[in-house]
Amino acid sequence: MSVTKIKICGLRSEEDIRIVNRFQPDYAGFICCSRFRRYVPSDTLEKLSKLLHPGIRKVGVFVDQPVEQIAQIARRQQLDIVQLHGCEDERYISELRQLIPSEIRIMKAFQIHSAKDICQAEASTADDVLLDGGQGSGQTFDWRKIESMNRPFFLAGGLNPENVEEAVRLLHPYAVDVSSGVETDGHKDEEKVRQLISRVREMDV
Repeated sequence: MSVTKIKICGLRSEEDIRIVNRFQPDYAGFICCSRFRRYVPSDTLEKLSKLLHPGIRKVGVFVDQPVEQIAQIARRQQLDIVQLHGCEDERYISELRQLIPSEIRIMKAFQIHSAKDICQAEASTADDVLLDGGQGSGQTFDWRKIESMNRPFFLAGGLNPENVEEAVRLLHPYAVDVSSGVETDGHKDEEKVRQLISRVREMDV
């Protein structure tokens, strides 16, 4: 049985870093687009990155930003993955790939509404793909739409400790990506993070 990876996204504070360092998800996500509530300025990201356990891979989330800006942040912050969560197309991905070190992976997020969206995700030249119901909406979507997906994928959208086991059991994602589902009043909740990670990892035993 393959081990389901876990990404906790939307980290903003030293307390968030303490929580993920304790429970050791595989990936830690930081929002690098100022239009979003969980945005982390570059200087704050640099400070938090130094506190993050070296075994946790750093993911920077960007939305329709200039490729030069993304490349600069990715190099400066030594990101492991650049996640594109807007309308970035194949040409954009190609241009970005030329500007970042080869060891940095590119992940493209797709909002899944129809079979066409699945086809686009399957054909993407990004190293990884993420399937979501909306742009960080925090809402689940009809998982039946992606049962036929034929490449590994990160699953996002409304996941929480109560439904993550069902999602993993039905869809067998490469990884689950969670943000608001492990928060209380807009802040990462240590107990919810613990529950989610333990439930996913218990399934892999």
